[in-house]
Amino acid sequence: MAAKGFNIEGLDGVLRRMRQLPVKLQKKGLRAALRKGARIVRDDAKRRARRFDDPKTPNKVWKEVAVRADAKASRAVGGMVMKVGVRGGARRYTNNKQNRKLGRVGGAYEGPGNVYYWRFLEFGTEKMAAQPFMRPALASNIQPVTEAIVRELKVQLDKAVR
Repeated sequence: MAAKGFNIEGLDGVLRRMRQLPVKLQKKGLRAALRKGARIVRDDAKRRARRFDDPKTPNKVWKEVAVRADAKASRAVGGMVMKVGVRGGARRYTNNKQNRKLGRVGGAYEGPGNVYYWRFLEFGTEKMAAQPFMRPALASNIQPVTEAIVRELKVQLDKAVR
């Protein structure tokens, strides 16, 4: 599934001032602002994921929800990308001799983590209806996230200008 995102418009004045700063300060301020907004989505996703916890098991989906900066995607889009997701998601087999021999290149396997089953809850299976918690966390918080990013961008810009 492709990542969903959104653009914030109407920040021409702030962005113009920000472009006057050194690149390092620009990235630092933008990263802080995006992380502030992503934390809102993370916290809501954690709240929603708590309903899946079975007290009889040590596995906790909500404890694995995290915010991460994605450097590779940031370079690809020419900006900054912050991701909210569940740790220990699917990994891809690398293109090496052993994986080519076994025909696994490009295939997926479960990464480390105790809550691999989160995707069954989020997307459902053939025998189980989906009970999403990540997608609604973003959908219901777009306005607060946008406001938090704008507020934090202004704070970071003022801090960098001083």
